[in-house]
Amino acid sequence: MTASAQAPFQQTLRWLAAHTGFPARRLPEKAELLVLLATAAATEENQAAGTPANAALIKNRNFAAQMRNYTAMRRRAHINSDNSAKT
Repeated sequence: MTASAQAPFQQTLRWLAAHTGFPARRLPEKAELLVLLATAAATEENQAAGTPANAALIKNRNFAAQMRNYTAMRRRAHINSDNSAKT
């Protein structure tokens, strides 16, 4: 995170103070819960930034290659099969 960027929690507190008069006034309970859930999700995204979703596959390149080959073979077999003749 750069020096000018703020953590999601700090951004949320600033927004609440600017738009709702927080802490003197508060949002309804459900609205606060939604804002805090969004803040938690943004925090989690920031922590996971830079980590690909398939990090485990990238670490094991041999397995990743095997899975790509297996998927390609299944696609070819599915295209060439005739499933109209049911037994």
